[in-house]
Amino acid sequence: MLRTQLYLPEETHQELTLWAAKMDLSMAEVARRLIKTGLEKKDEFLEKGNDLLALVKLKIKGGPKDLSQKLDTYLYQ
Repeated sequence: MLRTQLYLPEETHQELTLWAAKMDLSMAEVARRLIKTGLEKKDEFLEKGNDLLALVKLKIKGGPKDLSQKLDTYLYQ
């Protein structure tokens, strides 16, 4: 392995620390797994003009029941 340093926003660092604790893994191992997963799926997100298609592939379920009525509120606030 190669040693690499990353600068992370404080919020990201905190979230990574929490994930690592919950999974009983080192923060470095969680970061490696997340990066690997992201690299494996990068083509889905880098396809130009298919941003909405990439969102559909995420298969996100749930969300607020009033999303269609308050779309601007959720997007811009």
